[in-house]
Amino acid sequence: MSLVGAAAMMAGAQAQAGSMPFMPRGEGMGAPMGFADLCRRDAQTCGVPNSQLALLGIAPAGNDMPTASVGVTGAHRFEGAVAAPLDAFEASLVTIQKVEMFKVAAVEDFVAAGQVREAAAASAAAVSAPAWTARAERDQLKLVNQINQSVNRDVHSASDMDLYGQPEYWSLPKLVNGKLYGDCEDYALEKRRQLIAAGVPEGALSMAVAVTARGESHAVLMVSLKSGDWVLDNLTPWATPWQDLNYHWVERQVPGTAFWTRAV
Repeated sequence: MSLVGAAAMMAGAQAQAGSMPFMPRGEGMGAPMGFADLCRRDAQTCGVPNSQLALLGIAPAGNDMPTASVGVTGAHRFEGAVAAPLDAFEASLVTIQKVEMFKVAAVEDFVAAGQVREAAAASAAAVSAPAWTARAERDQLKLVNQINQSVNRDVHSASDMDLYGQPEYWSLPKLVNGKLYGDCEDYALEKRRQLIAAGVPEGALSMAVAVTARGESHAVLMVSLKSGDWVLDNLTPWATPWQDLNYHWVERQVPGTAFWTRAV
């Protein structure tokens, strides 16, 4: 990506953010191909209800860039690439028509383009996990930061090409010679797994894809609290309000569903 293009995207990111504590949503769009493939291989890690798996179609999505940001900080380096090319898979596409046809309660989080989604995920959390919502937000953030930093420390950075012999492969971190390796989406999926195990409701967690200032497509985990949407990033030790990151936000999962919407 050219410097001019990256600068334009960063200007767009600043325009997106403003002072909105919750990320606004646009129209429905195709789930990232790596996410759709993950759901076919590992429904538990994917987190999408079985009743919605049919919504992940087979037509190429066209919006996919490999989420290649491995977040090398100097602390970790991949040791011993294990290239294991896998069979090609068909990318996914969730059309707006499918979103309109499939009526489920979870789609109450889907709002019209240009509107700001309020604390829908936090409201869902209040129903499904009273122990979590009863905590003060500073205690919620303490747990979130502990897991963010722990996963960032324990997982070593490696590309999907090094690990799997293909440009895009979403999964939990891979164990190689006693060490865990992965790239950005693998960090995010492991944080999601650990947060759910610690009592955070699935309705408060969602995956998101952005473009960094370096022009790399990048996946992160987002957690919705009463104060807004916070980003858990393998490039940042602390949970960060979404609008404070210098990213161009591309799309965001509707928590706990197969639906993804454009970020506006």
